[in-house]
Amino acid sequence: MLDAALALEAHIDPQQLLRRERYPHYLEGPRAPSESGFQKRFDNLPGNAEVADAPLERTRAPLPPSPERDLLWLIAEYAPEIEEWERDIFRAVREESFYFYPVFACQIMNEGWASYWHARLLREADFLPHNEYLDALKTHSDVVRPHAAEQQASLVTNPYHLGFSIWESIVAEHGLERAFQIRAEDDDFSFIRNHLTQELAEELTLFRYERNGDGSVKVLDHDVHALRETVLAPKYNFGAPAVLGKHIAHDGSLTLFHEHETDGRGLDLDRAERVLDYLHKIWRRPIKLETVDAAGQARTLARSAV
Repeated sequence: MLDAALALEAHIDPQQLLRRERYPHYLEGPRAPSESGFQKRFDNLPGNAEVADAPLERTRAPLPPSPERDLLWLIAEYAPEIEEWERDIFRAVREESFYFYPVFACQIMNEGWASYWHARLLREADFLPHNEYLDALKTHSDVVRPHAAEQQASLVTNPYHLGFSIWESIVAEHGLERAFQIRAEDDDFSFIRNHLTQELAEELTLFRYERNGDGSVKVLDHDVHALRETVLAPKYNFGAPAVLGKHIAHDGSLTLFHEHETDGRGLDLDRAERVLDYLHKIWRRPIKLETVDAAGQARTLARSAV
């Protein structure tokens, strides 16, 4: 049960409350139009017989009422056959994911901020013996280097290097007080979009690229707007594909779908199959997942009843 919950630990919805109410049982009926003062006086004229209101027919709300991102919550509250202690495992893993989400959403900021102060303290620590200063400086350089020591370039971004460089730029241009304000107010999304400038991107030699079929790399562009979104793309949805709960049928079968159009990528089908196996063991009813593969072709993964 814990393995199944951890397989889905990234699938929460940080925009929702940690303590959520269950879905409403019925759809809200149409609201009566507000009556004007004239209408009320007309209805109360002498001789008007009161007409009993017709009973309202209530329609059961679909499950879920709209696509659900928080799969841990959906399973904890609506899995048909699991026991209460098993639901508590999913609730506990979900609560832990909520706890760690701000850390994930501020990774570049936090690691860059720590590296900035490490470097600043070293620059001002004139009391350190020479050998200890060099050891600490080498450790700092190894952390914030843009690529591994044996390489001349890197096709991934080192968040320590990027965050450190942006903080140094902010302090140099706007001062330390402004840096503290940004630290208090921003997350990685606003930090990168507001403070990764074209000049800094050129200084850091950042670029977008694509791999060719023969394994070679083609540089696409250095456009800062596209670079920002490329840096931030892995940070959406806790870095996991956007898989949502679409429908729970009367027999308890569950339909999931991969929001690939906004997600911008296909699923790794081998990993998706393994996660679906975990989910099927605890849902214990038929499950299907609508998705696309790495080539963008529509695929449906399915599991029948246990």
